Amino acid sequence: MKHSYKHLYWLLALLAAFSFDQLFWQKPGGINFFIFVLLAILGGLIPIWLEKIPIPWTSTLLLLPIGGFALMTFFRAEPFTNVMNGLITLGALILFTITLLNGAWVRFNIRDHLVNLFKFSLNCFAGGILFFIKVKKDPVKSRIGEPEGEEAKTNPESGTETVAAKETHTRKYLPYLRGVLLALPILAVLTLLLAAADPVFYNRIQNLFSWFDLDKLGEYIFRLVYIVVIAYLLLSAYFFGLVESKKWQKTDPSKPWLRPFLGSVEAWIIMGGVNLLFLLFVILQFTYLFGGTSNISIEGFTYAEYARRGFFELLAVALISLLLFYVLSLLTKRESIAQRWTFSGLGLMLVSLAGIILASAYTRLTLYEAAYGFTRLRTMTHIFMIWTGLLLLAIAILEILRKMDRLAIILICFIFGFGLTVNLLNIDRFIVRQNVTRALKAPEDDAGYELDTGYLYSLSYDSIPPLVTFYKNAATPERVRDDIGGVLACRLASLDLPAREPWSSTHFSRSKAITLLQEHTKELETYPISENWDWFVEVNDEVRSCVGYGIYETPPD
Repeated sequence: MKHSYKHLYWLLALLAAFSFDQLFWQKPGGINFFIFVLLAILGGLIPIWLEKIPIPWTSTLLLLPIGGFALMTFFRAEPFTNVMNGLITLGALILFTITLLNGAWVRFNIRDHLVNLFKFSLNCFAGGILFFIKVKKDPVKSRIGEPEGEEAKTNPESGTETVAAKETHTRKYLPYLRGVLLALPILAVLTLLLAAADPVFYNRIQNLFSWFDLDKLGEYIFRLVYIVVIAYLLLSAYFFGLVESKKWQKTDPSKPWLRPFLGSVEAWIIMGGVNLLFLLFVILQFTYLFGGTSNISIEGFTYAEYARRGFFELLAVALISLLLFYVLSLLTKRESIAQRWTFSGLGLMLVSLAGIILASAYTRLTLYEAAYGFTRLRTMTHIFMIWTGLLLLAIAILEILRKMDRLAIILICFIFGFGLTVNLLNIDRFIVRQNVTRALKAPEDDAGYELDTGYLYSLSYDSIPPLVTFYKNAATPERVRDDIGGVLACRLASLDLPAREPWSSTHFSRSKAITLLQEHTKELETYPISENWDWFVEVNDEVRSCVGYGIYETPPD
C-alpha cells in the first residue's frame, strides 16, 4: 500500500509525543489534555486530508464527543468527572480509529466491537512496525499537473525539476542523515564517560550544554523512553486507521455470533423463577417503601434507616437482570413463533420488574439524601440510575421490534449521555447547592439541618463559586454563613500557588476559584486561621480543624 505522505505520519506522531512531555511533565492538568488530544488527532488526519482520502461523515461525527469531553477537563475540577472525561475521550478515540475509513460504528453489533477492539489491542504492539513494512512511499507527483512515467524525469519546456529527479537528489543526503543519527548516541555515551573521568572536561561540557543538567540524566532517559513509546502507539493507531479500518465486512444480522444451544423450556424456567422472585420483592416494596412511613415504622425501622440499606444492591440487581436477559437472548433456541413470543413476554416482564426494582433503589437513595445530604457517590449513583432506567426502556423497545442486534449503539449513547449529564450538572457545584439549601430548611422542632462543612472543604475548585454565592447572600442565616466562611477561609489558607503557572496548565475552574477566594481575603480575615500540624479556623467561638472540621477547645500543640 503506497501513500504520498508516509513520512508525515511518523513525524507528526513524534511531534505529538514530544508535545505530551512539554505539556504534562511536572505540570498540573488544565488545557493541556485538550491540546494533546487535538495534536494526536491532527497527526493522523493531516496526511489523510493531503492525500484526499475520503472519511465517512459518521466517523467525523465522533470528533464531537472526542473534542467535547476532552475540553470539559478544562472546565471541571471534580476528580471523578475528569477521570470519566478522559476514559470516554480515549474510548471515542479508539472507536474513531477503528472505524475511520468505514464509518460503520453506528452499524456495529457487540461482536464487531469486541473483535475490532481485540485487533486494535494487538495492533498497539505491532502496528508501528507494520507501518514501515506495509506502507510504502508513493512516487506519484506531489503537484497536480506534473508528468508521469518517463516524462516525469525532466521537463525541458518548463525547465522544472520533476518529482523523480528531486527524489534522486534527496537520496544523496540520506547516508549523511543516517550517519548523524547513528553517531549521536555513541558520542553522547562516550562524552558522559569522559566527563565523569575528568572534572575539567566535565566543567567545559557543562558550560557548553548549560541547558542540559547531567545530574538529571535518569530523568531525561525516562522522558525520552515514554516519548518514544507514545509516538509508537500513535503511529500504530494511525496505521490501523489508515489500513485496517477499511477492511471491515458487514456482519450478516441473520447469523447470530453465538450458536444458540439452550432450550426454550430451560430459558423459560430461568426467567420465570427470576420473575417470581422479583414479583414478590416488588409487592413488598409497594407495601412498605411506596406505602409511606407508617408501614415502615411498624417493622421497627425509621424511614431513613430503611432507605439507607440496599440501594447499591438493588442497582446491581437491575444491571444483572439486563445482562441475564441479553445472554439468554443469545443462547436460547427459538424455532417457532410461540417460543419467540413466550421468550419475549417473559423477557419484557423481567425488564419491567427490574425497572420497578430500580425505582425502589432510586426512592431509597432519594430518602437517604434527604436525611443525610448529598455526596459525590450518591449523586453519581442517582444519575446512573436515571440512565439505567432509560437503558431498560430502550432494551424493551429493541425486544419488541426484534432489533437486539442494535444494542451496541444504544450502549454507546448510554455512555455519552451519562458523561454529558455529569458534566452539565457539575457534581461539586450541585452538592454545595443541595446541602446548603437543605441546611437552610428548618424542621418544625429544630433550627435546621447540620451542614457537613468538613465534606464541603474536601470538594474540588468547582465548589468555590456556589459557596461564595451563599456566603455573600444576605438571606443566608448567620450560623450557615459563618460555617461557609470557615470553609472558604480554610481553602484560602491552604492555597499553594506557584510563582507562575505554565500556560499549558491553565484551568478555568481553578483560576475562577482562586480569583474569588483572593477577592474576599479581607472578609475572610474575620475567621482567624492558625497553623500547627494542620490548619485551624475559629468559627462561632469554636476552633475547628479545616480537614474534617473536627471541633477542638484549643488547637493542639
